[in-house]
Amino acid sequence: MNRVACTLLLLAAASTNALAPESASFVGRRNFFGLLGSGVAGAAALAANPSEAKAALKTGASAYFTGDYDDPNHPGCLRQVKVVGAPLRADGSRSAYPVVEVVGYDGKEGEKSCSARPTRADLWKIQGKLKSDKEATIDFSPKGGPTNLLATWDGDGIVFPDGNKWTKVIQGTNSRRPEDMSTLKSN
Repeated sequence: MNRVACTLLLLAAASTNALAPESASFVGRRNFFGLLGSGVAGAAALAANPSEAKAALKTGASAYFTGDYDDPNHPGCLRQVKVVGAPLRADGSRSAYPVVEVVGYDGKEGEKSCSARPTRADLWKIQGKLKSDKEATIDFSPKGGPTNLLATWDGDGIVFPDGNKWTKVIQGTNSRRPEDMSTLKSN
């Protein structure tokens, strides 16, 4: 049940008690209308901002997408995904959609796999938005791919519309990170 419905139910319950003079919780007409006004104002505020009424999406280690992956199109290459909170807007609010950060390495020019560790300069980084706990859109345009590519969590990995699936590596892939990259840590 959403917050608006809960507010209205509480308001109805309060109004029943407020109008019953034999009740121990009797309140006067003025208090009743004050209560009514508060409930209506609260319901209007929630209706005006429906993103507040829905459950927050998971971020950090609790997000399905967060982790290290194997990409069959780039065997042995770094694929790390993190879900972080949306940045603050100018008005101090945040988007309801957390940011999905993808850091990767595709190997040396002409190679299809990654035999050596990358340096920090070799890494690429792209971002997207978490739309639900199991769906995200990722902007691959900085790498020459599509914008807003749908990525779906299927239980043990991320599936893309072309059929490619990145499989999550539970123990992480520390050997695929640059040696000087202490900020990239597996969860």
